[in-house]
Amino acid sequence: MTEEDIRLLAPPKNYKKRKTVVDDYLNIIYKILYDKIDPAVILSYVLRMGYDGNLKTLENYIAVLAKNNFNNALHINWAYKTEYPKEITVIKHHQILSSILQKSSGNIGTDGIKEYIEIIKNYYEIVSLLEDAYNSFYTILMGKDSNQLDGFIKAYETFYIKGFVEVIKKDIALIKNTISHNVSSGFVEGNNNKFKFIKRILYGRSNLVNLFKKCYVTFQLKSMNFSLQKLLKVNALY
Repeated sequence: MTEEDIRLLAPPKNYKKRKTVVDDYLNIIYKILYDKIDPAVILSYVLRMGYDGNLKTLENYIAVLAKNNFNNALHINWAYKTEYPKEITVIKHHQILSSILQKSSGNIGTDGIKEYIEIIKNYYEIVSLLEDAYNSFYTILMGKDSNQLDGFIKAYETFYIKGFVEVIKKDIALIKNTISHNVSSGFVEGNNNKFKFIKRILYGRSNLVNLFKKCYVTFQLKSMNFSLQKLLKVNALY
């Protein structure tokens, strides 16, 4: 660069400061923090003064001002805690899914779903429809007639689970083989998953010898012919 180019870089550019929803309240927040008022009280006061922006944004601004100017580090979510009244029963999406996708009762009772699931189904028709779709697919998958899968695809290809149906279409030959044959790749896939898990927790910090020992112990530990003493003698050679 020439000296002229360098000289032109020296003066700072006056960028226009973007106005935020908290700008009108910054002086108020700073003054009350200076007076050592509880930050939670400051938040309530700013809300009463007319702040109508996001509550989390206001909380973050107060926390930043307190930390940068008064060395007062506030904990995350210090201003409020969202919770339901004790007389309200809260049922979450994953609990509903567990109740319609599990063939055994499992822990549905402990989740507080069992006594409300029928009410939920009557109020939200989609829950019953999804349960019927799942039961239909489960019955086909556990059965022997792979041709029923074509009927399932035709029935649900325009339904809420059309994304799932599109995946079935792509792998339809493999899924039909799963239904028709008793042979399963579950054993191989399970072992592959176990190998990868062992590699992630060990191999990155070790070497091939230790990876072998870890895998050998994991897979042979329940074998009748497994001998820890023999393994130790083999390892002594390395």
